[in-house]
Amino acid sequence: MGDLYAELPEPLWHRRLVLEYKLMRENEPTFDIVDDELTHYRGVIIGEGLYEDGFFKVEMFIPRTFPYTPPEIVWLTRIWHPNFTDEVPARICESIFKNDWSPTLHIFTVIEALRNLLNNPNPDDPLNVLAAMEMKHYPHIFEARVKQYLELYARPELAFQE
Repeated sequence: MGDLYAELPEPLWHRRLVLEYKLMRENEPTFDIVDDELTHYRGVIIGEGLYEDGFFKVEMFIPRTFPYTPPEIVWLTRIWHPNFTDEVPARICESIFKNDWSPTLHIFTVIEALRNLLNNPNPDDPLNVLAAMEMKHYPHIFEARVKQYLELYARPELAFQE
């Protein structure tokens, strides 16, 4: 193999992908596969709380080393949040994608972790230091900027377009 991570034998790999697809359809109806590829998903996460009315486009790629390594997440909607970089695609600060990943986790749990991070910003572990500082010290400015980003970048017509 030569790879750092193990791979499931082909029949088990395919069976796991089919299971993941079934679980995604049951748990995350706004996500579906792209071009009939069980290793590529695209969908929309709908914000809550401060990010209510926000529609965030996300793509997920399942590597051949899955389930031993997590899926690759591509956050395609610009967002003002301490745990996401202010760029497209954004980098995301979430331990489930690094240290806390386990082969027993499913890809729908990744979407849940993203939704939880989106709706519960943590300014003490920032990727966007300015957003974290605003959130901690100038919450009214932070909230106004979040709303501005929602209006500019997180509209449903943008999130659901191909």
